[in-house]
Amino acid sequence: MAVLPCFLCGKELDQRTDKNGKAYFICDPCGVQLFVRRKQGMENLDRLIRTLKTRELPAREHAQSLFEIRAILEEIDGIERELDKLDDSFSLFSKTRKEKARAKKLLKKRMQTLLSRLESIAG
Repeated sequence: MAVLPCFLCGKELDQRTDKNGKAYFICDPCGVQLFVRRKQGMENLDRLIRTLKTRELPAREHAQSLFEIRAILEEIDGIERELDKLDDSFSLFSKTRKEKARAKKLLKKRMQTLLSRLESIAG
């Protein structure tokens, strides 16, 4: 059976066939649906599957790297949102300046760690 990695999470997707004999793939966790309907697409899919079978291990490693990169980028986005919240918040009762400065310093340190991990994946 043909298998493709999900381009969002890296999970292996089994090829399914619709009632007309055309290929499609569904990633349940992500909700991604990939349908191949035209002749050229079907030929490209066959070629891709043959190529992936000869390079099965590298394809899995690539999917895992992609998943890790996505997770890092999502965490960086979350840190940026938190930094923005700290910059925008102005309250006499919520946090002292010292606490905000410490939180910002720690968030920036975490972001540097994530960027270093991203560099190591890319290199």
